[in-house]
Amino acid sequence: MKNSISVLFILILFQSCAEESNTDTTIDVIKKVETGLTTRVYIAGDSTWFIEERMEHYGIPGVSIAIIHNGEIAWTKGYGVMDKESQTPVTTQTLFQASALSIPVTAYGVLRLVEQDKVTLDENINSYLKSWKVPENEFTKEKKVTIRNLLNHSAGIYPRRIGGHRYSINEKIPTLVEILNGIYPAKNEPITVNKEPGESIRFEYEHYVPIQQMMLDVERKTFPEIMHELVLQPLEMKNSTFNQSLTTEQLTKVATGYLQDGSMVKGRRNIYPAMASFGLLTTPEDYAKFITNIQQTLKGKNTKGLSKELTALMGTPYGVLNSGWSFTWGLGFQLLNKNDEIYLRHHGWNRGFYAEIVAHRDKGYGVVVFTNSTFPAFNAEVIRSVALAYDWDNYVPVHKKIEIEQSLADKITGRYLANGRIVEVFQKDNQLFYKNILDVEAEELVKISDSSFIKRNSSRLMQFKPNSENETLNLLYINSNDGTIASTFVKMDTDKKEPVEFLLEGDFDKALNAYMTLKEHDPTYPTVTEDYLNDLGYDFFHEDRMKLSQDVFKVNMMLYPDSHKVYDSYAEACVKIGEIDLAILNYTKSLELNPQNNHARHKLNELQKSE
Repeated sequence: MKNSISVLFILILFQSCAEESNTDTTIDVIKKVETGLTTRVYIAGDSTWFIEERMEHYGIPGVSIAIIHNGEIAWTKGYGVMDKESQTPVTTQTLFQASALSIPVTAYGVLRLVEQDKVTLDENINSYLKSWKVPENEFTKEKKVTIRNLLNHSAGIYPRRIGGHRYSINEKIPTLVEILNGIYPAKNEPITVNKEPGESIRFEYEHYVPIQQMMLDVERKTFPEIMHELVLQPLEMKNSTFNQSLTTEQLTKVATGYLQDGSMVKGRRNIYPAMASFGLLTTPEDYAKFITNIQQTLKGKNTKGLSKELTALMGTPYGVLNSGWSFTWGLGFQLLNKNDEIYLRHHGWNRGFYAEIVAHRDKGYGVVVFTNSTFPAFNAEVIRSVALAYDWDNYVPVHKKIEIEQSLADKITGRYLANGRIVEVFQKDNQLFYKNILDVEAEELVKISDSSFIKRNSSRLMQFKPNSENETLNLLYINSNDGTIASTFVKMDTDKKEPVEFLLEGDFDKALNAYMTLKEHDPTYPTVTEDYLNDLGYDFFHEDRMKLSQDVFKVNMMLYPDSHKVYDSYAEACVKIGEIDLAILNYTKSLELNPQNNHARHKLNELQKSE
């Protein structure tokens, strides 16, 4: 009897020590995560940041994270406040808008319908749609849009960002059919197809708007009810909903959204009727349940929800976006290829909220990061810190810095050109720097081997090689996954300039003349196309470089005077800087050119009411 009691005491003591050891280990790794935020590439010896330090740097009120390790939720934690007025702290139960992290959850719901034999992936989706149909046109003659096309972003849905239009709580909310048809009170053009389905991937949130309508027509219930039954309830995501109208209890838990300037989103958060793309409200812990369910199912260790065969489709690559990219798409998830380690990824940006998840498809680790502001760089820093703390395979490149010989520095300094894009390599204070001429800041160029350089904010290697056609150098960007050349920049003559350089110097007339000459000579030149200039204008717009933004939009108006889009973009820039009369003039012009431009019509109504 005495021996039995002794053995039992030893077992209890051993278990207690093991639990205490595990607790200590968790505390240590939490501290490692909280103090290890870093750049995209870590150079040995670099200092790292504290999570609170970076929240203050960006101006992020609240953060919530969930860590996945060994196929389970290891720990969750909140930081900061969910609302700046009340100073209510973020907890693990705080609800955030998950934005486009809704997409993988919706894809999972669709696959549940496939499993129930209610739909098939490769059938024409119009055979299931009752309230609306994908319009037939020259692009759908040979191939029809299928559910699979929509789930993996290969359906060719157009126009861009229609489902992403947000609505304030005091605005009239359109039905999904009104969004699809592009009629008031929707703010978008009608949805259609402008390339052959299945031809290639083009990521658009709007691919999931017809998916939502298909689910409504098949199930004949509300979308929140459908998703609760198919996904949220079976996966025990008890703190999640697609309802845009929250209960009294949920309202006490939901975070307030904040813009990058620190101001609160009007009404605290917006409403997103395109719920399949943007409508999920959840916690990182609940979303981590969704991720671990997928990981465990793929390992054959889970019986909840989808079968292993259908779950595998979410992590099976469909195709690449472009050559040189290190990611592909499955059904719902982006798939990152990190030297043959496959990671599931998705991000989402609603007004006042940003969310991102990364999880290894096969090895049972990952992280979910939600914030009530919109600074993607912060989320990425947290994810990298988790990856380093838990030693994820091939996720964060780590290198040692090598001293650069002066003769080599002299040889490689200069300006390099590829398809109208210019980068500059220069030396300052005995350090080598790299700068895209469109950027404000330069980055240090770090030598990591005899032939390779890298920047801290890009995982692509850079090499300088002799040009076989002349005696100058080429700057090569090398894909870190397979060593292939992603792009080649040719060293420029010192007196050559691209049109955008005149804009950067403030000489609009010279820039316009250069753009017109270039367009006349080669209308397909990459930096003179309407879409490129529109994207460039918005790049400056989001960086608050408004003079440059307006000038780029103005150039686009003069190069493409018959396009309604160019006037719409210029008007948006005018609104931002307070030139309301000019904005009204250009929104009116855009609407004259395209009477179906509901975005312009909506903005005109707003501006005219406020006068």
